[in-house]
Amino acid sequence: MRNLISIKKIISKFIVSFFIISLLMAFMPENKMCARAASYTITEGNGSLLSCNGTEVFSDADPATFVTTLPVNTPVLVTGKTDNGYWRIDIKGVPYFVSQKALSMQANTTAYKITSLDARAALVMNATTGKALYSQGATDILEPASTTKIMTALLTIEAIEAGQISLETPVIVSPTAIAGMPLDASHVSPRIQAGEVFNIDQLLTAMMVSSDCHSCNVLAEVVAGSVPDFVSMMNVKAAALGCTNTNFTNPSGYPDKNMYTNAYSLYLITANAIKHPLFNKYFNVSNAVLPATNLCATPRVLENTDAIINPTSGYYNPYVIGGKTGTANRAGQCLVCVAKQNEKTVISVVLGAKNRKMFDGNTISMRYYETNRLIDMGFTNYYL
Repeated sequence: MRNLISIKKIISKFIVSFFIISLLMAFMPENKMCARAASYTITEGNGSLLSCNGTEVFSDADPATFVTTLPVNTPVLVTGKTDNGYWRIDIKGVPYFVSQKALSMQANTTAYKITSLDARAALVMNATTGKALYSQGATDILEPASTTKIMTALLTIEAIEAGQISLETPVIVSPTAIAGMPLDASHVSPRIQAGEVFNIDQLLTAMMVSSDCHSCNVLAEVVAGSVPDFVSMMNVKAAALGCTNTNFTNPSGYPDKNMYTNAYSLYLITANAIKHPLFNKYFNVSNAVLPATNLCATPRVLENTDAIINPTSGYYNPYVIGGKTGTANRAGQCLVCVAKQNEKTVISVVLGAKNRKMFDGNTISMRYYETNRLIDMGFTNYYL
């Protein structure tokens, strides 16, 4: 029985390999010919691939000619390959086109979208004029996750500017600040403890670099006297900035069905925050160290998980000058970024993105991939 299974596996691998070789041979350059449109050429071929989740179909090799979206795992007859990134396919004798990143040999993969972004909401704004350069679901009500911390940092910075506190102000962590906080709300190791002493600079750093939720509550008590009073300040500030359909229930963004906002409101909050030079000090820090405290004998190393500011990451964008991530089950993957290219400054917001197994089998974090697309679109369309 085992031998029979092994033979079946060998035959299966042989068939797949033969198919790959045949498909590649079908698309050798010597078969290239001019297509109807002079802007691209087609290499003739013949093969079959599977549609991915979100495979878009076009009447020409042009994203402006969108027709429909195929169901996932639909067998597709490929008859050619364009040199501008499309497969030519045959559907009931009629030629159509799909992106070369939208068909796969593997089942249950995801297509890179052309006509939209792979997120529940996506927005990029001209930070100078306030003009939307791309908008998708920008006013849809969604959970913000830890992008909420942008508001918490903004109110803390304003308290510093008002002389209420300073970066050096010592703070004793109260039992109420950390009481009832879930284990996964702490992103500092060892966790912050009741009775531990930090200053405001260290708490801002822990909040914005490590996205530590305990630090948010400590800052909230310092600024407003209590977490509930600070939450009231957050909502008053949001209303003053013109945010709509926005309700904060805690200063950290820890999941709560009653906490919600939208991409446009997060843009308004961020646009206001980056006007404060001190805020920007904490908005693009990839790593930091919290020194030893009265209750922790060793320094704590903090690392930002925001891949878009990490030069070693495949998502790295050298134009990004600030950003804040957020992740939760319902909220999905969120990311707010500020990017600058010469005199152009844009603010991007992605909410409700996911990790996707793509057409080539690689897993991609769409919040970073789509943020980079947004930033490119923002710079390209900046003066339109």
